[in-house]
Amino acid sequence: MKQETNKNICVGAGLISLDVLIRDGERIPVSYYVGGTCGNVMMILSHMGWEAYPIARLDGTKDGKRVLADMDKHKVHTDYVSTSDGKTPVIVQRNFVNKDGIPTHKFESRNNVGRFYLDFKPLTLKQANEVISHIGFVPKVFFFDRVAPAILKLAAAFKAKGSVVFFEPSSRGGDVKRFNQCVEVADIVKFSEQRIKDIQQFEGYKDKLFIQTQGTNGLIYRLNSGWTHLEPVLNGNVVDTAGAGDWTAAALINGLYKDKEVRRIGGFSKAEIESALNEAQKVGAKSCSYEGARGMMQI
Repeated sequence: MKQETNKNICVGAGLISLDVLIRDGERIPVSYYVGGTCGNVMMILSHMGWEAYPIARLDGTKDGKRVLADMDKHKVHTDYVSTSDGKTPVIVQRNFVNKDGIPTHKFESRNNVGRFYLDFKPLTLKQANEVISHIGFVPKVFFFDRVAPAILKLAAAFKAKGSVVFFEPSSRGGDVKRFNQCVEVADIVKFSEQRIKDIQQFEGYKDKLFIQTQGTNGLIYRLNSGWTHLEPVLNGNVVDTAGAGDWTAAALINGLYKDKEVRRIGGFSKAEIESALNEAQKVGAKSCSYEGARGMMQI
C-alpha cells in the first residue's frame, strides 16, 4: 500500500481512559474527558489538524459513552474503538495546592484497593488482525504506549508499510523481552525520568531517537551517539502539570511530520531534531497554565 504523504494521519493504541477532574475540597467533578497517554495524544493531534484514529477496547457503559462523545466532539475517528468486550478505565485527577503553595495533583483509579489499579483490557490479536486487514490507508505515524502482543503486531505492520512508529512507555514493566521488541520496532522512544531512569539500555541502537524528559530540568536526547541536554522552557504561571508530556509528544509529531514527507528519524539533522524538541517543550510548558491534561484545548 502506498504511503499517502499528503495525509496527516496518526493511528494510536494503548491507554485510553475517561479522566475525571476534581478540585480539592469539592465533590462535583469539573469535567469528564478522554485521557490516558494515547487518548490525550490522539485528541491533541486532532486539535492540531490531524486525522486521528485511536484503536481501543472499551465498553458500552456510561463511561464508555462519555469517551466516545468527547472523541466525536473533537473530530477524532472512532472507527476502530470497540465498545462490546472491553473496559473503560476511569482515572480521577484531584487538583490541590500543596503545603508549599505549589499547584499539584494526584491520580486515583475508581477501583482503588490500596494501589493504583486500572480496569484496562488490552487489544486482542484478533482485533489487531482485523485492523491490519481492513484499514484503508497508511498513517504517517503509529503511536503506542503499552507493551502488549497485539499492539506490537500493529506497530510492526505499520512500520513495514512505511509509518513512523512512536513508542512512549509508561515503564519498562516485567516483560523485558517484549519491551525490547517494542523499542526495536520504534523510530522514536520518549519516556520520563520518573518512569525510566536507566538510559544505558538504549546505547546500542542506531537511527532511533530516544528522549528522556526531566521536568523542570529540560530533557536529554540521543540519536546514534551520546546524549545531549536541552534546557527547559520555564513557565511562571503553572496551574496544572498533568498532560504536559502528552502535549510535548503530540507537538513533536506535529513539528516533524505535519504537511511534510515521511522521513525516517535518521534522516533528520541535529538542528532539525533540536528545533522540533525545543518547540515541543514550549507547547508542553504552555499547557501547564491550564487546568486539566487537555485544558489548553479549552474543553
